[in-house]
Order: sequence, then C-alpha cells, then structure tokens
Amino acid sequence: MTSDLLIEEERLRAQIERKLADARRREDPVPHLVVNDFFDASFYRTLADAWPPLELFKRDRTGRKYDLVPQLTGADARSAGYEQLDRERRRLWDFFVGTVNRRIVGPLLARIFAPEISARVQQIREAFGRGLITYPMAGARDWTYRPNVGRFMMRANGHDLRPHVDSMPYLLTVLHYFPSGDADEGFGTVFYRAERPLDFEACARHGSTQYFEDAGIRCEEVLRIPFRPNTLLAFPNTLSTAHGAAAPADGMRRVFQYHLSLKGDDEKV
Repeated sequence: MTSDLLIEEERLRAQIERKLADARRREDPVPHLVVNDFFDASFYRTLADAWPPLELFKRDRTGRKYDLVPQLTGADARSAGYEQLDRERRRLWDFFVGTVNRRIVGPLLARIFAPEISARVQQIREAFGRGLITYPMAGARDWTYRPNVGRFMMRANGHDLRPHVDSMPYLLTVLHYFPSGDADEGFGTVFYRAERPLDFEACARHGSTQYFEDAGIRCEEVLRIPFRPNTLLAFPNTLSTAHGAAAPADGMRRVFQYHLSLKGDDEKV
C-alpha cells in the first residue's frame, strides 16, 4: 500500500486527468461515459487486493445482495463491518473515498455532465419549493452536492436488477468494476431504451429507486457494458436513464458505486 498518500494523490490526479481528457461521453441510449483501464494498473491492483472480505458485508434477506458502506458515522447499518477492517485497508479505502472520489474524480465528472446535473438540481429545487419533497436532503440547505461515501456491492446467485432510475437526490452515478477471477464480461451494467420517461412528480414524492415496469413503461435492452477489470462507468440520473444489472449464478459481481449526491454523510447512502 502507499506509504505517502499525498504523493500518491498528485500522481493519481495527473493520471486521472489525462485519462478523462481523452475520454468521450456517449449519448445513446442515454448519456454515459465508459473508461477502460481507468486507474494505473498498480493502484487498481492494490484496491482489488484490498477488497473487504465477504463476512463484513451486510446481507439482505434473499442472500443475493451484500453491501458494505465505508463510513464510521453509524448513519447506515451497512457500515458496521467497516470498523472491522484492518488499519491499512481502511486507510486505503478512506483515501479512495475522501481523496480519489471526492477531490479528483467527482469534480472532473461533474464538468463532463454539467448540463444534466444543472437541470436535475433545478428540477429538484422547484419540487422542494412546491412541497413535493419532504424527505431529508442536506444539500437542500444551499443546493450544493458532492460525491457520497458510496458502497461496496457484491451480488450473487442470479440477482437480477430490473430497469430503474436511482434515488431522487442522486445526480450522477459512478461505478468501478472489480470482477474477480475469470468473471463473465456479460454481467456489466445494462442500459435500456424506455418508451417514455418516468413521471417526475411521482419520482420526486417517493424519492427512492423507481422501476419502469412498476410504472407500466416498456424497456428494450440496447447496450451492455462489458464487465471488465478497472472499468469506470458514469451516467447522470435522469428520468430516462433506464439501467439494470444481473449477477452470475455462480460467483460474485463486485462493484464499488457512489453518487454525486444532495444527501449528506449523516444520511443513508
């Protein structure tokens, strides 16, 4: 692991800035950015080798979803296992969350998707003013946002996530793929073309993840991002950004996900 994180920060910043300067966002079926070999190989391998053990993750009732939130505030029950990480691993992942994501990658991605983020914030501000949004959202105090702490996600046993959009306070979704072993490339994020967008007022009132099928909206799969090591995927959270994912029947789908968010660190991820 890095012995001097300040030096590592400057090295990573230069490398990531070059990588994103060369990257080009795509518009079909929704705006998104895919960057292969995102981190330099040594840093990615350090992260992959330090992936937390399964026993620290919180499992859902189905036994197919495992989550671990890298924070120590106690705001999320899925963070309990993080305290059990050894000091060096936790230092590395704290650096990943607080420096790499928040200080380097997040602001660069915010520029790339500035039009969509600005439009989304304006929509939410108007909905907040009309009383459509009543759930906690720390960013509503001054309408600022930043990357949240995110979560380690492991999905197993045929887990299938239907076409959906993310929670209302999330402005941009960022995924880092960490496939293990000879994981099948077919289990990356799936993008769909929806026959129409979701209703904004309904999404604003609920605030949580919303599914196109529940709204009676048909979706057609049009793009599957290959599930390759060291891939970054980012996309704005709009009413048309229908996406999903599936996990293999054997093995685990490992992803680190975070959002540019209007929620604060003391609010559940």
